[in-house]
Amino acid sequence: MKASRIFTAAALAAPALVWSGIHALSPEVHSWRPGAGERAKAAGLGVRVHGTGEAVVVLLAGLASSERFWGEAYDVLGHHARVVAIDPIGFGASIQHPALRATVDADVHADSVIATLRALKLHTRPVVIVGHSMGASLALRVGARHTPTRAVVAFDAPLYRSAEEASDRIRHMGWFEALLAQGPVAERVCQWMCHNRTVARGVAIAISPRLPVAVARDSVEHTWSGYIAGFDSLVRDPGWSDALGDLAARNVPVHLVDGEKDPVQVPGRAEELERTHPNITVTRLPGGHRLPLSDPERCASIVRSVLSEYAISTEGDVRPYPLEV
Repeated sequence: MKASRIFTAAALAAPALVWSGIHALSPEVHSWRPGAGERAKAAGLGVRVHGTGEAVVVLLAGLASSERFWGEAYDVLGHHARVVAIDPIGFGASIQHPALRATVDADVHADSVIATLRALKLHTRPVVIVGHSMGASLALRVGARHTPTRAVVAFDAPLYRSAEEASDRIRHMGWFEALLAQGPVAERVCQWMCHNRTVARGVAIAISPRLPVAVARDSVEHTWSGYIAGFDSLVRDPGWSDALGDLAARNVPVHLVDGEKDPVQVPGRAEELERTHPNITVTRLPGGHRLPLSDPERCASIVRSVLSEYAISTEGDVRPYPLEV
């Protein structure tokens, strides 16, 4: 009987031990700490603002994420610019944005970011727009509509030419990710999370041991309407191509930064765009689809270098911050 109890206790403890081991060894956990600034709201979007300077850096989170994704490693940008980390419509602190009462397309998403800059009285300043994944697609669209944009940095951007191509690439991430990305099962899971938010946060943490706890917890802070609006308008929709055309016409530099092992990317797509658009620069880094989280110091250094090259400092000149890649 005693041996049986010991075995039962060990069996119950095993999952927690496995989770703790994976979590302790995760580079993404080791490299993340909460970023500077207080969380607030501006024009209906959740924001975190810090830093000083004439130039502005906007950080846009990806699908099922929040501004907390951009952790302490990105605080260095605040030494040279005003940093605005934003929860796009439907995610994080923007989960109940008024726009969700109607149809939310890519233009609504982009205009909401610009409205937030206006509410913060930063809309006339030179700005570098930075995004990850869905947020990278949004960054391209914001840059195309917002004339003070000096450059766009798009990490792991989903550049699909059709909804079918998007579905195909998502399948490359694995059956579980594909199952929860779209369709009736994904909708039912999302609706369950809405009605069981506290439990859902615990589940998200349990199934994501490689993520910082705060980042994993925020992955369930959305509704189905918000999630599918972002997915359809910013991931599946090929409007990024028009945005790139607008940016090229204004000669706004675009930096596409992708992981060498990112299954989301269409092989050769970024390089094809670099050949046909003189304003596009492609960088490949070791890693997968969460580059800003798995290699934050290098990603922050890239943004800092772009900021120094294209944004005006408070003295009115360009500051030569070195690129440390």
